[in-house]
Amino acid sequence: MTDISRSTFDRRRFLAMTGVLTAGALALTACGTDDSASTGGAGDGAAAGAPVETLAFGVVSISDYMNPLSTTSKRVQWITDPVVEPLYTYDSSLKSVPLLADGEPEISADGMTWTIKLREGVAYHNGDPLTADDVVASIEFVSDPKSTSDWTSFFAGYVKGAEAVDERTVKITLAVPFGVLRSHLTNLPIVHRDFVKRTDTTMGTGPFKIDKVTQGREVSLVRNDAYHGTKPALRGVVFQAIPDPATRMVNLREGKIHIMTDVAPESVGLLKQDSAIKVHEISAPSDLITYFVTDKAPFDDVKVRQALAHAMDRKGVRDIVFAGSAEIAQGPIGPAVEGHDPSIQIYGEGPDAAKAKALLAEAGVTSLEFTLMVTGDALMKNVGQVLVEGWKQAGITCTLEVLDFSPWVKNWATGEYQMAMTSFESGFGAGRTAFSLIGPMSSKNPLNFGYKNDEVDKLLGEAWAATDDAARAEACKKINAILATDAIMMPPVHPKLIVAQRTEITPIDETLMSVSRVPVPPLSAV
Repeated sequence: MTDISRSTFDRRRFLAMTGVLTAGALALTACGTDDSASTGGAGDGAAAGAPVETLAFGVVSISDYMNPLSTTSKRVQWITDPVVEPLYTYDSSLKSVPLLADGEPEISADGMTWTIKLREGVAYHNGDPLTADDVVASIEFVSDPKSTSDWTSFFAGYVKGAEAVDERTVKITLAVPFGVLRSHLTNLPIVHRDFVKRTDTTMGTGPFKIDKVTQGREVSLVRNDAYHGTKPALRGVVFQAIPDPATRMVNLREGKIHIMTDVAPESVGLLKQDSAIKVHEISAPSDLITYFVTDKAPFDDVKVRQALAHAMDRKGVRDIVFAGSAEIAQGPIGPAVEGHDPSIQIYGEGPDAAKAKALLAEAGVTSLEFTLMVTGDALMKNVGQVLVEGWKQAGITCTLEVLDFSPWVKNWATGEYQMAMTSFESGFGAGRTAFSLIGPMSSKNPLNFGYKNDEVDKLLGEAWAATDDAARAEACKKINAILATDAIMMPPVHPKLIVAQRTEITPIDETLMSVSRVPVPPLSAV
């Protein structure tokens, strides 16, 4: 985070605007309770082989928030992605290309001003034309430090403001050179200006529009026949809250739903035996992340953190918790994120008790006891239990503290923990960049509790200023190596995004899945 953005926020304000701390994110923990959610006829014709007209998704939960400017969570973004479009989008090679923008941005010589033209002939679902005022409204909302939006951490302190030069031209003024803005604009939804602050629904320019929201249970979309691009063949899409994974799997196999998200890793083998089902296991920006309070003992000593990292049972987490659907991690940056370096091999797959004990001895620590704080979902509890058993082999005693989401967030954000771990999804906000993943490692970031490395600070500044993707990736690669060596962010594994679908519909685009999307297939059936 820049000096400018640091002066913009104190920690209290940062709690209100950063990532998972928004009211929207907290609401995402509430799941529907009816495992027999109505199919609403969405599975029509799946078993009989008739053309699919309405595509049915089975998801874990339906958020009370339907504004994609409120949160970067997949619970909202998967639903609204076909509804609200960004200025730029991804092509088949994940290159950022214009969508609502009419061509590339004009960037001033000093990098401080970006001028973007808008496409003609684009209309919102109510018929209003897309104008520069809509873009300005969206950007100003997410750039406001007082906004309780996940997106604020991507823009506030970096973007000074946005203005409409004319009806189809937007000028964005920056506080510092900020080349990663192009990635942010490839992900930020542009919402109708009258819907920017609404939470119950949204309005965009996409190929589908929201038809009906049944709170906590179901959201239905209908085709936008006035869409400015290729018209979808589907008549509609429905997202059903089916919290129980076994029920979702049964509904998929029976053709009551066509796509199942959040497939449990242990179910992959069974689903692959069904010829009517295709399983996608994709490396995506979905990680397990650890945090330390490094200005307090024992984790103020790098050798203690390294001992913990060497004693971590990565193989156990991969094989036991994720049934093999994960990759062994070294640094925090995984294979789907810029800066990943598969050549780093610092830590073994299994616990190295001898190495850990030697490091603790060098640190003068005869007995290491600490608390690991995890969220209360089954996956994180299982990860924690495997790690606790692995650390025992090195004589390290870890007490697992399992908290509901809200108190976990409170403790994490205020530094009331020794070691914390959570699952972290950055694809919808950051795309393939490591912006939200490693940003907190800046010594100026309000959520950095004690870690300071001048080289990391320098490289972070270079990474976010770079307009060249390769230059940014190289800077992040160096940061990743430093963080891995310092054992400051040490995920045991990088999990894969697992989604299953019925084979009578067009296969999901796995390239887009690698940036966390689960896009609506372009055709109704194969």
